[in-house]
Formats: sequence, C-alpha cells, structure tokens
Amino acid sequence: MSTQKDTYYQQIMAAIFQNDYDLNIRQLYNHFPAMFVKLIKSHFQMLCRKHNEANKSLGSTGAGLMAEEIQDNLELKKLLDKILLNFPWWEDLHGFWHTNPSYNTVFSTGSPGQDFAVEAQQLFFQQQSTSNSGSLS
Repeated sequence: MSTQKDTYYQQIMAAIFQNDYDLNIRQLYNHFPAMFVKLIKSHFQMLCRKHNEANKSLGSTGAGLMAEEIQDNLELKKLLDKILLNFPWWEDLHGFWHTNPSYNTVFSTGSPGQDFAVEAQQLFFQQQSTSNSGSLS
C-alpha cells in the first residue's frame, strides 16, 4: 500500500474514532490506533467492491454517469433505485469515484452519442482533401 493511502486511512480513522460518541472507543483509539487500521481498510475495500458491483448492473455507460444524469433515463433510474435500496451510499461514493478507474472499473470514458468511426473518417478525408489541394495538376 502506498504511503499516501496510509495517510488517508489515518485521517479517516481520526475523523471517525476521535469523535466517536462512545468514550471507551475514543480512548481505545487514542491508545491503540493500529488496531483500527485493518477495520478501516477492510470496510473501505467492501465499499469499493459494492460500488463496482452496483456499477456492473448499470453497464459501462451508466457507471460513468452522475446520479442526476441517470435519473433522466427511465431504465437506468429503475436500476439505480434498486441499487440504493441495498447500497444507500452508492450515490455519495459515486460522486467521488465515477471517473476514477481505480474505484470504478466498469465505466466507459466515451460520452453517449460519440461516433469515433465517423469522426475518424471526417478527419481522414479532411486531411486527404487538404493534401490534394496543394498538388499541381
């Protein structure tokens, strides 16, 4: 694990356990913070796994969209409603992770409506006509 991730986990642990409503948990964390590292890491991995499982049900295009954009598509909205019943944190996590391939392994970087074949063909013919116009007849 990277040092940067360790730093993030430590910040998460401090935010959670130094402010816990249970005084015993706060004291335990203050004396033995290393005990909590495995707990936070495993919970974080579980959230990541569940986020990706949910994204698989949305498909590659849906997984790359924000929740607000999904609401506009009736079919995807039905899927999102099911996801939120079982995993209510999806929307919050997706706001952070939707374009990060480390946390969203499903999404496609292509925007809906893109046609790369047509764009390539137009570019090719544009370059071909430019090179032909400069030739002598």
